[in-house]
Amino acid sequence: MDFETILKVIVMAVAAVGIPIGAYAAIAATRVIWAKPRVSPDPESSAEISALKDRVHDLEAMQNRMMELEERLDFAERMLVQNREAARLPEAKEVR
Repeated sequence: MDFETILKVIVMAVAAVGIPIGAYAAIAATRVIWAKPRVSPDPESSAEISALKDRVHDLEAMQNRMMELEERLDFAERMLVQNREAARLPEAKEVR
């Protein structure tokens, strides 16, 4: 065999084996890059998350209470205005 034939065989062998290996390496690298880190839950972070959830629950409860108090205040203001307006109106005289 001459040199050119041997070179062609080597190039074909490298291409036949190298292309699939390169493709597999590219796919594996892509999966590694896109994969989410698999971290076991940290007890401190889970305690912090639980504390934050409790705090959010407390804030929602306070917000509901505040809305109820605002409604009561609005009602009391309306009642005071009605009493003042009733006191300002002259008494109706009977007309026959």
